[in-house]
Amino acid sequence: MENSALQEAFCSAASILGVNAFVDARFRRRAGLGASVRLRGGKIFASVSDGYAAAPRGVLVGLALSLLARIYRRRITSPYLDEYREFSSRESVSKLHDALRKRSGRKRKESADGNVYDLGEIMGRVRVEYADVLAGITPPSIVWSKSEGSRVLGFHDSAFSQIVVNRILDNPRVPEFAVEYVVFHELLHCKHRVLFQRGKSMRRTVHSGAFKNDEKKFRFYAAANAWLSHSRGILA
Repeated sequence: MENSALQEAFCSAASILGVNAFVDARFRRRAGLGASVRLRGGKIFASVSDGYAAAPRGVLVGLALSLLARIYRRRITSPYLDEYREFSSRESVSKLHDALRKRSGRKRKESADGNVYDLGEIMGRVRVEYADVLAGITPPSIVWSKSEGSRVLGFHDSAFSQIVVNRILDNPRVPEFAVEYVVFHELLHCKHRVLFQRGKSMRRTVHSGAFKNDEKKFRFYAAANAWLSHSRGILA
């Protein structure tokens, strides 16, 4: 794989930031469009997903600027950063990220059967009760997370068509309707597409107006949101 374009992009970014340092930048096989940079002995070492190998020069320079500005603690505006952000906000790039994760990543093998709640049973019940709302979706797999470490209570992994629910909810003190709501929320991600490149900020809209309208059809919507607010959990 040709690394010269990436090497040149990082050298250009370093020059823009006024940094004079040896640069070693290489494309590597990664699970997704990841990139990292580190300083060692005053030298810059960068590892960038091979998914960027065909990206335009401006995107590579913008990526390099984004990474280097962070480690050198510099605030900077640049057309290269704008080009990188526009590139990153494309739907096609999101699909490439998922494809790379499928190529190199692995589906979680944790169980849906918890100590208190069986997620498979809950998802089946939710799909029956809200069949009109969830009509037409392809049922994902569902598992408990490996640990309780995150504030994120649940997320839908589109690359592997899998819902992951935070194991912290597998607790007798957690009301069942709260677990059902998390599962219902993540199932809605199987129905509603992410809206890409919205407005001047090129932001992605994950929870669209249509998504939120469907979410309010959950029978215990108010109670579930009150519980989530109290727990300070986050739904992705």
